[in-house]
Amino acid sequence: MEFHDLGRTVLWITSGMRTLAARSRLVVLAIIVGLLLSVTAPALAIDISFTGAGWGHGVGLSQYGAKAMGADGATYDQILHRYFTGVSLVSVSTANPDSFVSTDPTPLRVGLLQDAEMVSFIVESGSALLCFDGADQCVGTAQPGNNYRFGLDEVGTCVFLRVAVDGESTGVGLPGSCDASVRPLSAETTINIPFKARSYRHGTLLFRVGPTRGKIHTVYEVGIDNYMKGLSEVPDLWPNPAIKAQVVVSRSLAVASAIERGGEGTFSSARRDDCSCNLRDDASDQVFRGWTGEASHPRWVAAVASTAQQVMVSGGSIVLGLYSSSSGGTTENYVDVFTEGNHPYLASVNDSPAFAASANNPHAIWSAGYDQASLAGIFGFSWLANAEVVERNDSGSARTVRLSGIVDGWPAELLYSGVYIRAVLSLRSTTFDIILNPRFEDVPVGHSFSGEVLGLHSLSITEGCTATEFCPEQPVTRAEMAAFLVRALNISVESSGTSPFTDIDGHYLEDEISALYRSGITSGCTATRFCPERAVTRAEMAAFLILGFEVASSSASPFTDIDGHYLEDEISALYRSGITSGCTATRFCPEQPVTRAEMAAFLIRALAI
Repeated sequence: MEFHDLGRTVLWITSGMRTLAARSRLVVLAIIVGLLLSVTAPALAIDISFTGAGWGHGVGLSQYGAKAMGADGATYDQILHRYFTGVSLVSVSTANPDSFVSTDPTPLRVGLLQDAEMVSFIVESGSALLCFDGADQCVGTAQPGNNYRFGLDEVGTCVFLRVAVDGESTGVGLPGSCDASVRPLSAETTINIPFKARSYRHGTLLFRVGPTRGKIHTVYEVGIDNYMKGLSEVPDLWPNPAIKAQVVVSRSLAVASAIERGGEGTFSSARRDDCSCNLRDDASDQVFRGWTGEASHPRWVAAVASTAQQVMVSGGSIVLGLYSSSSGGTTENYVDVFTEGNHPYLASVNDSPAFAASANNPHAIWSAGYDQASLAGIFGFSWLANAEVVERNDSGSARTVRLSGIVDGWPAELLYSGVYIRAVLSLRSTTFDIILNPRFEDVPVGHSFSGEVLGLHSLSITEGCTATEFCPEQPVTRAEMAAFLVRALNISVESSGTSPFTDIDGHYLEDEISALYRSGITSGCTATRFCPERAVTRAEMAAFLILGFEVASSSASPFTDIDGHYLEDEISALYRSGITSGCTATRFCPEQPVTRAEMAAFLIRALAI
C-alpha cells in the first residue's frame, strides 16, 4: 500500500543562493529541536565523500596541460591554439589602435589598497617627487631610505609626511587635495608599501579619494608589459613554451579587462568608488606582486619581453584570457561556468596533456570528505540524506547536484549548480562524483524515509534494531513506541516509579513504559496491562503523538475511513497539525500497523512543529 505521508518538496536553486529569511528559519528549527531534546547528536551519522579531478574553473588554458605540452616539444602558439578556439596572435596596438591601452604608455591602474586612512611608503632606491595631482604641484622630493606617509590631516586636506627614526613626523610642503602621486625620478626608483609587503618599480604610485570621507585608494599606474613582469602566474622552472603561453593569456586577460572598465578618465562612479582602478592586484583579477615578483622570476620576465605586447584576438576583439590549474580531463565551455556573456573561443577541448606523466599534476585526482551534519547546516537541511550529480556538462563536470533530506520535518530536495557546490565547499573543481555511506545497511540513501531515519538516529532517539540495521519495515511495538516517545520528549526514566501494568515486569523497556504512564501519555491497553509486544496501529500512534506533543484537538479531516472511530478526534488533530497527510489523500488506514520507518517520519514531523 502506498504510504502517503512521504510528501516531498523540490526546489530549483539557479544561483545556489537561498533567501536569508528561509535559511534563518531552518537554522532556528534545528536549534529548537536540539534544545527540546537536550541530547547530543552522534559525531558522524553519515559520511559524504567527493572524488574528483583538476583544480579551478576549467575554462580556457589548462596550466598543467600547457606544462606537459611544452615539455613534450610544443611551441607556445601551439599550446594557445589547443585551448583557445580560432584565435590569432597580434600586438595590442594592432588589436585596438585607437583605444587608451594603445595610446597611453601607462594605461593600467592597479588597485593596491582600498579605503585606507593613512598609507605608509618607503623609497628603497632612487628618488621621487611628492605631488598633488589636482593642482599639478609637487611639494617635495622623497629620498632613498626615508619613510613617508600620506593621508588626511586635521582640517580635511591631505598631506605628505616624512617619518623620522624616532617616529616623529614632519609635513612635506603644504597640504593639498587627496588626489596625489609619488612620481619616480629614475628607472631605478623603487617604492615599498609595508602593508602589502611588496615593492614596486616602473610606475607611479597614485592616491585617489575614496567614497568615504577621510578614506583613500592606493593605485599603481603602470604600462602593460611592466605590469606583466610583476605577475609570474606559473613557476619559473616550467618549460619556456608553457611560460610564454601563460604570459600571452594573462596579458590578454589584463588588457581585455582594462578595456571593459575603461581608463582613469572614464571610470564609472561605481568603479571609482570601488578602487579607482581598472585592475586589482589580487586573485579577483591576477595577483600583481610588482618589483618583488619581477626580481625573483627572471624566466617569466624574459617571456614577457619575448612576447612583448602580444595578445590573442577573436572576432576583432581581444580575447578574455581565462585559465586555471587544470580541468578534469576536458576543459569547460564558458557558458557552463559563467552566467553572463558568450565567448565561443572558450569552448570545451580535450585536456589529456594535464594528466600526462610530464605534467606531474598534483591535482589530477583529489578527494574531500564531510560529515552529514556539517553539510546539512550549510545547505539548510535539518538532516541531509542524499547528494547526487543528476546532470553533467559536455566536459563531464557536474552541472546540477540534487541534495535530499529533511526541512521543517518533511522530505525536501534542492537542486544546485555544480559551480555553486564547488564554491560553497571549496572543492578543487566541478568534475566530481559523490559517494555516501548510509548509517544503516538496510536504509539506503534512496529510501523513502532515509532522511527521517537519519534524523531519529542523530537525535539519539534510536540506535537501530542492531548496530548496523534499522529494520525499517518492521512494525513498531507498543513498548518501542514508549521508548521512542520518552527519548523524543526527554522524559526522565530515573524517577518513573511504578505502573499498574502487570505484563511489563522484567521487560527490557519497563522503565520507559512506566515513565510514559507517569507522564499521562498512556493508560495501557487495559487498566492493568500495557500489551508491550503488540504492534502499534496508526490510530494508536495518533493518540500517542497527540498526547505526547500536546497537539490541540480537532474533528475535521479529509479521511473517509475514520468516521465513528474511537480515535477519530486524535487522527483529525494529527492531520490538522501537519504531522500526517494520510496513507492516501482520502484515507488514514487507522488499523494498519506502523513500521519503524513510518514512525521515524511521524516523530520528526512532530518535533518540527
